[in-house]
Amino acid sequence: MLNNNLIDKNRTRTYLRRHKIVIASALLLLFSLHLALTDNRGAERGIVVKEVISIAISPIQNAILGTYGAITDVLGNYILLVNLKSNNDSLNETVTQLKAENNTLKEEIGLNSRLKEVLEYKESVPFETIAATILGFNMDRWTRTVTIDKGKSDGIVKDMAVITPLGVIGRVIEAGPHSSMVLLNTDLRSNIEAIVQRTRVKGVIEGNGKDRLRLKYVLQLDDVLLGDHIVTSGFSGLFPKGLVLGEVVKVEKGKDNFFKEIEVLPKVDYSRLEEVLLVKGTGIKAAADETATPASAPTPASVPAQASVPALSPTPTPIID
Repeated sequence: MLNNNLIDKNRTRTYLRRHKIVIASALLLLFSLHLALTDNRGAERGIVVKEVISIAISPIQNAILGTYGAITDVLGNYILLVNLKSNNDSLNETVTQLKAENNTLKEEIGLNSRLKEVLEYKESVPFETIAATILGFNMDRWTRTVTIDKGKSDGIVKDMAVITPLGVIGRVIEAGPHSSMVLLNTDLRSNIEAIVQRTRVKGVIEGNGKDRLRLKYVLQLDDVLLGDHIVTSGFSGLFPKGLVLGEVVKVEKGKDNFFKEIEVLPKVDYSRLEEVLLVKGTGIKAAADETATPASAPTPASVPAQASVPALSPTPTPIID
């Protein structure tokens, strides 16, 4: 029983300590009201009562105003944060949109730059060309081909020469109605009659199935050095004369002691191809027209026979249009 009394007293003391301001204010308020009701001094006493009441309720008023101010600050900060988040989301959306527009602009600038280069080259060469865009690559273990967006309906024929401002990239091996397949120079099936630009030594450029070319059938005594440029000879009729094929990067004595082993680095980066030109007047139609030339037509003495050079027959991969 004694313990319960002690507990109750402690609770009472704790309650009084926690609420002493409120209790004191209430007592002062009651005392002021008592004075106002029992005293008859009129207006002077009323002023005193007002002052006493003001003093009594001042702590409560301050507490209420403080609480209101705190609540107002919290609400204000919350609204500010909401607005900031909304603005941040809007800014992020704007940044994303600007990045997309910037990327599109960069692509358009790159495309315009490439097309300008192709157009300038197209206008500089003495033959007519057809512009085409690369649609896809086929870079398997041994195959090196690309598909372009031009076909028979655009005047494309088999064996038509395909070039870029940097040089030859290959020839058409199959022409569909609206697309065609191009055999790149680096394909094992590719072979192009060529000459060394500096010394006019003749040979055949073949692909190594990877990213290099080989200049074949060059005799050990022939003058070929590192850095020599290899160009098309124009003898076969499939490629105009003098188009760049690549640069000699390796010259070794052949295993048969008869021909040199010559490695050529293409001038064209095939992995970055996007736009190409096809040379009009080349291909099987042009070759057939040349074959039909009368026997009385003069034959340049400088053109040697190519019968000893083995020709590789390409194996076309079907095109699906």
